[in-house]
Amino acid sequence: MIHTHYNKAVHSIDKVKHHTTPLFTALKKYENEQVTSFDVPGHKRGLDPDYALNYYGLRTLRHDVNSMPTLDNFDHPTSVIHDAQALMADLFLAEEAHFLLNGTTSGIQAMILSTLKPKDKLLLPRNVHKSVLNAMALADVTPVYMVPEFDTEYGIAHNISVETVRKTITEHPDAKALFIMNPTYFGAVSDLKEIVDIAHNAGIPVLVDEAHGAHYRFSEHLPLSSMEAGADLAATSLHKTGGSFTQTSVLLFNSKLIDKHKVKSIINMLTSTSASFLLMSSLDIARQHLALYGEEKINNVLALVQSFKQKINKIPGFYMLEQEKFHTKYKQQLDETKLTIYIDHRLDLSGFEVYHLLRSDYDIQMELAEPNIVMGIVSFMDNEHELNKLYDALTNISHHHFKPDKPFVPPILKQMSIPMQKMGLRDVFYSETKVVQIEDALNEVCAESLMIYPPGIPILMAGEMITQEVIDYWKFINDQPIIKIGAENKNEVFIIDNKGDN
Repeated sequence: MIHTHYNKAVHSIDKVKHHTTPLFTALKKYENEQVTSFDVPGHKRGLDPDYALNYYGLRTLRHDVNSMPTLDNFDHPTSVIHDAQALMADLFLAEEAHFLLNGTTSGIQAMILSTLKPKDKLLLPRNVHKSVLNAMALADVTPVYMVPEFDTEYGIAHNISVETVRKTITEHPDAKALFIMNPTYFGAVSDLKEIVDIAHNAGIPVLVDEAHGAHYRFSEHLPLSSMEAGADLAATSLHKTGGSFTQTSVLLFNSKLIDKHKVKSIINMLTSTSASFLLMSSLDIARQHLALYGEEKINNVLALVQSFKQKINKIPGFYMLEQEKFHTKYKQQLDETKLTIYIDHRLDLSGFEVYHLLRSDYDIQMELAEPNIVMGIVSFMDNEHELNKLYDALTNISHHHFKPDKPFVPPILKQMSIPMQKMGLRDVFYSETKVVQIEDALNEVCAESLMIYPPGIPILMAGEMITQEVIDYWKFINDQPIIKIGAENKNEVFIIDNKGDN
């Protein structure tokens, strides 16, 4: 049985229409033509049998082509790219859909650059992805951060409450846009429909980072997708949970508050004029597969996850978030394709250590870790075998590391305070900087955001003051076997050089 709080029905999909793949079909036709290529790309469809790129196969090279009349043009599509994007829009209930070839990052940049002018206020959660900060620096907008709900047991931030959104809009009636995640990296989902209604009643467009929500459209047991909830723009990563190649995403548009022509103009500004047909065709294929099989496959994997979660919760030392308790506590929903696994202190292992153990000893690659958790992601392609392999690995780790007699120590995790913003993001970008030891950076202005990757959510944002709390946490993070983004040397940090002496 799949537990759900969603009052939602899956909108019907015209499967006859979605059997077609306009772009992919055109590429297959071109592949079989005996074309002599005097255009780019330079690998010339695999003419040299000794070229190492041929390892990927002649079919791959023959689909890696340049724009031409029979294959359309990304900047101004009128035929097969246009038709493929129209089918994507139809599937996701949008007025328009634009292929993105630099990930949801470029979609986030396009949303912000096409909606806000310099110095405009953008309302957004504190726990946004680094791409949002970079987009704000490009647009020179003024951020107004909203504090998300924080889980003191798991040590992670969830989503923004409806009440926080309502209060922030009331306090900032001059805000020009609202930015929301659907879901957070850990799968927390606010009532997006109510949030959109609140914002629209105030005349504010809603921009959605839907990097991890491409599958929501296809199950009544999952939250509302951005377009179902009435959002104006949403950047949706088909590559994360929809099956397309890495780096591919779509920007979905359905707005009366935003100029759609400006949106397309900004996308063209941010995208190479040599757009990859391999990447675009993977979006066309993923869209077809989701339309034809998405609902059945996603519901099947959700049922597997329910069974998996019950088994995990019986392993000493591990525990997974439960939908009912989560909804009661936070008034938010939980995307159960996110396998967020809590690590009991009696295991004597941090989340980072469990993450490392799973990869090194069991050949299991999880998505990310935090001090108290490890997290994996399932998609409609997963099956019972993969979940059983993870269950067996966690059972074995528990057997070797769990200490049942270890005294209970209640978690003391808390949400870090939001440091004082001393400079705007764009001002930081153009400032002189220098590198110092993290211990010597107290009360200095951080010149480059500090974060763990994945997920790429900043611990400290550029332009904020470095506090002792940040110093202590960053030193702890630097001792963990994870990817850190900051200065090249782990105990150093970039700060603003007020004297200009680099």
